[in-house]
Amino acid sequence: MEAEGTDAVEPDTVPKFIYSIGGEAAMNHLFNIEMRGEKIVKRGWGGNYSLFMTSQANPLDTAISVYDRIFGFPTLEAGVQLLDYSHTRLHTGDTPYMSRLGYVWAAYIGFRRDIYRNKKWSFGYLLENGLTYCSRPYEASSNVDNDMIGQHLSLYFGFGCYAGYRVTPELELSLGFEYKHVSNGATDRPNKGSNSYGLALRARCDVNRPDGDQGQTHARRRQLLSQYPKKPFDPYAYLDINATVGFRTMYEEWLLRRDYLPADDVRYHDGKLGLHTVWSTSLVPMFHYNRVHASGLGLEYTFGGYTGRSAEIEHEIGVNRHYRHSKHTLGIAAHHEVFYKHLSLAVSLGTYIFRQHGWIQKKYEPPLYETVGIRYYPKFFKPFYIGYNVKANGGKAYDMELKVGIHAGHWRLRKKHPQD
Repeated sequence: MEAEGTDAVEPDTVPKFIYSIGGEAAMNHLFNIEMRGEKIVKRGWGGNYSLFMTSQANPLDTAISVYDRIFGFPTLEAGVQLLDYSHTRLHTGDTPYMSRLGYVWAAYIGFRRDIYRNKKWSFGYLLENGLTYCSRPYEASSNVDNDMIGQHLSLYFGFGCYAGYRVTPELELSLGFEYKHVSNGATDRPNKGSNSYGLALRARCDVNRPDGDQGQTHARRRQLLSQYPKKPFDPYAYLDINATVGFRTMYEEWLLRRDYLPADDVRYHDGKLGLHTVWSTSLVPMFHYNRVHASGLGLEYTFGGYTGRSAEIEHEIGVNRHYRHSKHTLGIAAHHEVFYKHLSLAVSLGTYIFRQHGWIQKKYEPPLYETVGIRYYPKFFKPFYIGYNVKANGGKAYDMELKVGIHAGHWRLRKKHPQD
C-alpha cells in the first residue's frame, strides 16, 4: 500500500526532520500523603500548561538513524511548563493557616513514542525530565505544612500514555493520562515530593511537513522500514566502570529539628540543614544484547564521611539503644540501560551487602535501593559518558548524584560479520 502523494515528494526536498510547535492544557490532582498521622492534602486539584517544540525524524529520509528506525520514528520535545498548584491546600494539626504549593515552573525535554499509528490515529507513551522553580517551598514561619517541596530548585519527572488524532496532515490533537513528580533529590528537606496525575489535551502543528507526506500510515512506515538496509548487531560484553559524587541532607537531622528540639531552640524548624557529599564507585559487567538494550549485575562501594554526625543526632533525639555507624557501604545491584543515539536512560535496583547507618537505617531506610538517571555519550569519545542519577531507598530519595564513567572492553560473543 502506497501513501497518498508519496511520488510527488522530490528527494532533494525531503527534510531530514519534521519540526512542530504546540501547547498543552491539563487538569491534575495531587496524591495525598500522611504526616504525623494525618492526611495533609485538603484540596488537591490543580492545572498544568505547557508550550513546546518537537523534532521527529522523517520516515521519507533514506539516511535516517538506525535508532529512529528501531523506535519507530519517535518525537523529541523541548518546552516550558507551568504546574499550577495555587489552588491546593495543605494542613495538619492545629496550624492556624493553610499551606500551599503555589506555582512550579519547569524547563524540560521529552521523548514520545508511537506504539501504533495509522493515517488518523496514534497511541503511545511519553517520558519527560527537567528542572523546576517552585514559588512556595517549605517555610517554617508561613508554609509549615508543605512537606512536599523543601526548596525553590527541584527536578521534574513525568510519564504517561496518549491517543492522538490527526485532524489535517499538519495538525494533530491528543488526549493523554500523565503522572508528574517534583522532588529535590534529598538536597534539602522536607522532600516528600509532589506527585500528581491527570488528563492532558494537546495540539501540535507541523511547520515543515512535505505535501506528499500525509502523516505516514503505520503500514507505510513498516514498508519503509523493511526497505532500509539492515546493519547486523553483534552482542558483546563490557565493563561499566564509573565514579559518582552525590549530595544530600540527613533525614535524621531534619527529624531532630522538626519533631524533637524544644520550641525555644534556635534550630527548631529553621530548615538550615548541612549539605553532605557521598562518594561512590561501581564495577558492572554488562551484556549489550541488542542495539538499544544492555543489562548487568555489579558491585558498588560508597563512602559517606558525614556518618559520624548520625551518632550525635541520635544522642540529641534521645535514642537509648547503641547503633553501629560506618562510613563505608557495599551493595550489589542489577542494572539496565536503554540507548538512543548519544543519550541513554539508566536504571538499577540493588540491596546492601554491608551498611551500618544507625537508628535511621532501622527506622526509615529499607535495605533496597534504586537509581534512575540520564547519561550522555560525547561523539568524540563514545565509550566515555557523563550523567546524573537520583538514588532512593525504597522510594525515598537518598541523594542526587553526578556520574562519570567508561565502557571498558568490547568482548564479542560470536564471530564478527564480514560486512561490519
